[in-house]
Amino acid sequence: MDRVSFKVNGVSYSVGCEVSSQMTLVDYLRDVLELRGTKYMCREGGCGTCTVSVVKTAGAKPIAVNSCLVSVTSCQDWDITTIEQVGNRFKGYHPIQNALVEHNGTQCGYCSPGWVMAMYSLIKNKNNLTMLDIEKSFGSNICRCTGYRPILDAFKKFAKDAPLNDRILDIEDLHICNKTGKNCDKHDCKHDCKDDDWCIVSKSDVEVPVPINIDLKDGRYWFKVSTIRDVFGILGTRGDDSYMLVSGNTAKGAYPIDEYPRILIDISEVSELKGCYLDQNLAIGAGNTLSDLLNILQNMSKVVYFEYLKKFYDHIQSVAHISVRNLGSIAGNLMIKHQHNEFPSDIFLLLETVGAQLTIVNQRGLQERVSMAQFLKLNMRSKIILNILVPPLSEDTKIVTFKIMPRAQNAHAVVNAGFLYRLRKSDNKLLQCRLVFGGLSPQFSRAALTERYLFTKMPFANDILSKAVETLANEIVVTETGLLSEWSTDYRKKLALGLFYKGLLTICPRELLGSRYASGAIKIHEIRPVSDARQIFDTNPALWPLNQPLEKVEAKIQCSGEAPYTEDLPCIPREVFAAFALCTVPRGNIESIDASVALNQPGVLAFYTVKDIPGINSFTPPKSPLYSNNEEVLCDKEVKYFNQPFGIVVAETRHIADRAAKLVKVKYSNVTKPVINIREAKNDSKRLQQYMSSDSTDKGNDVVKVIKGYNYFHEQYHMCMETLVCITRPTEEGIEVHASTQWLDGVQLMISRALNMQQNRIDVYVRRLGGAYGIKISRITQLAIACSLVTQKLNRPCRFIQSLTTNMRAVGKRYNCYSDYEAGVNATGIIQYLNYNTYEGNGYTINETLSMLGAGVFNNCYNKTRWNFKGYDVTTDLAKNTFCRSPGTFEAISMIECIMEHISYEQSLNPVDVRLANLDEQYNDIKEMVETLKKNSNYDERRTAVIKYNKENRWKKRGLRTSFSRWTPGGGQQLDITLSVYHGDGTVAITHAGVEMGQGVNTKAVQICAYLLNIPVTKIQIKGNNTIIAPNSFISGGSLTSTNVTVGVQRCCEELLKRLDPIKKEMNNPTWEQLISKAFESNIDLQTHGFINALDSEEYNIYGVACAEVEVDILTGELEVIRVDIIQDVGRSVNPEVDMGQVEGAFIMGLGYWTSEKLIFSNTGEVLTDRTWNYYVPQARDIPQDFRVYFKKNSTGPNKFFGAKATGEPPMCLSVVIPFAIREAIVSARSDCGLPSTAWFPVDGPCTIESNCLLAATPVEHFKFN
Repeated sequence: MDRVSFKVNGVSYSVGCEVSSQMTLVDYLRDVLELRGTKYMCREGGCGTCTVSVVKTAGAKPIAVNSCLVSVTSCQDWDITTIEQVGNRFKGYHPIQNALVEHNGTQCGYCSPGWVMAMYSLIKNKNNLTMLDIEKSFGSNICRCTGYRPILDAFKKFAKDAPLNDRILDIEDLHICNKTGKNCDKHDCKHDCKDDDWCIVSKSDVEVPVPINIDLKDGRYWFKVSTIRDVFGILGTRGDDSYMLVSGNTAKGAYPIDEYPRILIDISEVSELKGCYLDQNLAIGAGNTLSDLLNILQNMSKVVYFEYLKKFYDHIQSVAHISVRNLGSIAGNLMIKHQHNEFPSDIFLLLETVGAQLTIVNQRGLQERVSMAQFLKLNMRSKIILNILVPPLSEDTKIVTFKIMPRAQNAHAVVNAGFLYRLRKSDNKLLQCRLVFGGLSPQFSRAALTERYLFTKMPFANDILSKAVETLANEIVVTETGLLSEWSTDYRKKLALGLFYKGLLTICPRELLGSRYASGAIKIHEIRPVSDARQIFDTNPALWPLNQPLEKVEAKIQCSGEAPYTEDLPCIPREVFAAFALCTVPRGNIESIDASVALNQPGVLAFYTVKDIPGINSFTPPKSPLYSNNEEVLCDKEVKYFNQPFGIVVAETRHIADRAAKLVKVKYSNVTKPVINIREAKNDSKRLQQYMSSDSTDKGNDVVKVIKGYNYFHEQYHMCMETLVCITRPTEEGIEVHASTQWLDGVQLMISRALNMQQNRIDVYVRRLGGAYGIKISRITQLAIACSLVTQKLNRPCRFIQSLTTNMRAVGKRYNCYSDYEAGVNATGIIQYLNYNTYEGNGYTINETLSMLGAGVFNNCYNKTRWNFKGYDVTTDLAKNTFCRSPGTFEAISMIECIMEHISYEQSLNPVDVRLANLDEQYNDIKEMVETLKKNSNYDERRTAVIKYNKENRWKKRGLRTSFSRWTPGGGQQLDITLSVYHGDGTVAITHAGVEMGQGVNTKAVQICAYLLNIPVTKIQIKGNNTIIAPNSFISGGSLTSTNVTVGVQRCCEELLKRLDPIKKEMNNPTWEQLISKAFESNIDLQTHGFINALDSEEYNIYGVACAEVEVDILTGELEVIRVDIIQDVGRSVNPEVDMGQVEGAFIMGLGYWTSEKLIFSNTGEVLTDRTWNYYVPQARDIPQDFRVYFKKNSTGPNKFFGAKATGEPPMCLSVVIPFAIREAIVSARSDCGLPSTAWFPVDGPCTIESNCLLAATPVEHFKFN
């Protein structure tokens, strides 16, 4: 039987009939080879954690690929490099890894191997990269923790234009020796390493390979072919009823493939589909990857009549990202469009714009040429796209293309457009015109009527433009179908008209274009410069290692993939996999469950429901801090929300379990329409529960204006890079549980209750988390109970890996929130009275009392004596919402900041003055911070510049705004800390009950210990956490853990020093090692214990102020954040580098919340935005162009915490400054439309590109040239 052979890190491997069609490269690396440094999250090429470096053929350059997209059977002759080979503690770390460590570019560290591999592949593939080139190259990778700035700073050191004193190596010199495989200076290599060395080619390398034929484990047939003839031979022999031609397999990132067809034919190395040649047309092989296509376009754009291909080159840079372009082919992209006409294919768009044709070859070898429109209607069964034929165009032909995306990179188009204009030089009349659109409807792509109208006309006259826009508006068809329902028809139509106008502005002669309209032609993301950032803080060397900006203790092993996470536990013999089966109605009753179809699937082992749970069907502990109710592990008859778990499918593999879970059938009764809108729910008294009331103690009489309004804040998904995962196995005592949890005690307690098992028989372990942000406090417990139930039932290890889709559908998110208010204010904006109500969206039950976390800051930093405030929890028929970074406080602070903005607008007052006028005197620290902020940010000068810019530009508008924040930590924790000293060398081991998830608790614990014991930090290790060494521990969250753990470490150190003191007095200035040795000989206990409880909590204020400037493209709604200045109060930081990362990361998470992270629900409550494909967190090119963070000077927190303050959550609250700045830009545009600048308008949900564009309220009559 044939096998597919390849190398991984220099070692040869092969696969054959033992693998299934679902075995991806990432699963093979992790599960078969146990190379678990390569991670995963989305499994659709959207996050970058799975990136590896690949040389596809001998002599080729390495490229980055998403190993989650690649079938392992596609890897014939590949040479694959994983993070394990790049650098590690034994062979030494690569300069890329070291740079990332030095710049504090890791927090949770889960995504770090993927970033390293992307950069590693980039510098091995391309030379002479600029800082801007590097910054543009990471649309492939997501980091939820850092805010990207430190990662980019680290990688830009490898650029040829990096500052000399900061450059690591000239990019020409950073080289891997071809002879040794190690780093070398190729100008002075001892092994005579040269790029152009001759190589020996064997006979087999040039022979046409024989097709590979593998009967896969799951009944599919895999073929690897080298000729088109081979393809048709297979289809002729095996049949063409169920087949798929595989090139890069990237289509599953757009349209997931649950089950592959019967026949899979790998055509990625068919030479007839590669390369290009120039005849009358340029013929480009349809099997070229998109990266190959970019190289072809770059080269051919230098040829006469094909100069326009530079436009194609620029446009295709926005298609997906480098790793996907390295795999995906031209034909593959076009076939997605063929099978899903609504798909806004950029390749199709470009080809249609210039009138390109396709050459199609059929089973008999006959070829036919078809237009792009004909191709969409062609039956492609047993046919192959051979090549694309791109025509030559004269120099008087102008090509303009656009792709509007919800963020700067790596997103499919909302609307894309391509325009071809051929103008007569003498009078600018149109001799040819093609207007092509994507993203409007499956049927509409060409605006033929508008093309005919414009023919022979001079388009740069206002009257011609007006009539053309009118014609286009009547002609275009915009529908909501499948993918297209993500964005409203109103927006997409408005966008299409705006792009048509932008296209004409782009080619309009400068002498015919008024200066005020010229900015409309600018593509806002394309002119973005390389980003810049500054981090300003004081540090006192006299206190070091306390207050020292040290690298994180885990940073190196995070960057090398050596840091293990929960699912990195090696495969366990006899282990099984579990998945939840989900309800498919929003509200109703389960009458019966039929799992027979699922159980009959090969590899399915068992199915469990609520009846199989021996104890309490709950994963939350009622009558405990924060919890008041039980939440069901599995639905018990009454369905609470769409996609509520009701069963557990157990199978031999993850894929089989996930697929079988969808096959379980349920009969429902009493299905009712759900209430999913908080504005509807708040009107039902049965759904309300008041959690707070605060009455005014004063009332002003100087009311000159009454201001009324409301605000609505939406949900947010956590998008931590490590999914919810649990591994359980039977032990001699009971069950060993490895869970990605922030709350070990909660997991242990609720498994005990659900399984009727003593707690001391359940041991829960966690080493670190790959991000959390609150979702892993209680939601992971539901999964851990299910996983443990399987182990109890089958007496076998179980691995429960919850998919991103299930996370987003079945698990709650950030509380959404609604507020209404009425304020009476005087002439200077001082509140005379305020009646203010907020409603927190809990989901289907009120349980985690997160609203109360914001109760202490409902007034933020403002005088509340004249305020009447009521806060309510509200239930809807959605999944129970849960902790999400700064829960309760984020909503409370943002709400009142919005009210301050509203007052400033309606009264035309300076928003800073309004805030300061209402400031509570006890929070006067903010006054000083504001003055410093204004000085640091050149606020007054920039304020003037923004006003001037907005007057001079109709289509680009800017906003400059500020926000204030007072944040208070809530509650205490119960934590055990143990410190052990080893007598042989004096080294120290610390265990603590905190969970490291990127916040730096381990690093800070080491620094405090080293400071108090006066020993090097290198002598101290932090050990893993479990319920044996840290029983009954409280949640790690709320920005409390780092400060509380340091208190426990202090108590351990003080007790140890107390025991050592008598011994030390007997010795003559001993070294630490001598002292410990002597103490051991003197029978001194060298292990101490520290305990933290709720009595150790401290109340204090954390202040922050921010200033942000943005620019909005009024025609499209696209956004650039020009500059952000933050002054954050962190007290006296234990580690300024770590805290700086917390500030930046929190703010960027908030930036995503306010601009791009829109969750869409159907009217049944089903979550439709459930993947990286349609839920858009910020990426590297979305962060501020200029990002400056200052730590408040001369600030000190509680002495108990060594003067430090919490940092992980407060900066998130400052991000509300972003929608304020966006609003100012939109208000300027509305003013140009005649709308009053004092009119307040609600923004429901994030300030997405759609919201920005529609709220600008631009009439098409304003489309003009002069």
